[in-house]
Amino acid sequence: MLRNGDFEQGPYIAPGSPFGVLVPNRDETHISPISGWMIMSYSKVIKYVDSQHYAVPHGSYAVELVSGGEAALVQEVDTAPGSACRLEFSVGNAGNRCESSDEQPMRVLVSTAGGSKTVVHRSDGNGGGTTRASLEFTAIHSRTKVVFSGSSYHTKSDSSGTRCGPVVDDASLVCVPPTPARRLLR
Repeated sequence: MLRNGDFEQGPYIAPGSPFGVLVPNRDETHISPISGWMIMSYSKVIKYVDSQHYAVPHGSYAVELVSGGEAALVQEVDTAPGSACRLEFSVGNAGNRCESSDEQPMRVLVSTAGGSKTVVHRSDGNGGGTTRASLEFTAIHSRTKVVFSGSSYHTKSDSSGTRCGPVVDDASLVCVPPTPARRLLR
């Protein structure tokens, strides 16, 4: 049900560019360069990365949440109230020397009107390992917002002060509408 849950449709990354693309909020036009997704923030960005230069959990592209809780990735999906829904996604690290510690692991908060979950991912900064997570909930309204955000700040271990964070990829949402009550025939 999610559009572009694998993040394969996004801004152009110039061949040979090792930097990814910083994607800001687009409040005025409601058009995001990451097809299907909006960036929710007043002034912070997320980073669109490719598998040629970064560790991407699935496919060729993913999103790195570099702004802690100050920026979120959002998509609204049509749902039937009362539907049983399951959201699945992968969390990893970009392999860009973004390390986390036991005191401050990488955390991704995913939330909907029907529930929320924090996924913890420990990163050594080398891109190894992916955490696959899921959130089950019941749709409350006819439109459900799916929101991904980081919950802490990280910087690269190279002393550059460059912000980094968890990578989100391969998101899917499946909802099963409630079955109508059967009438007893006499």
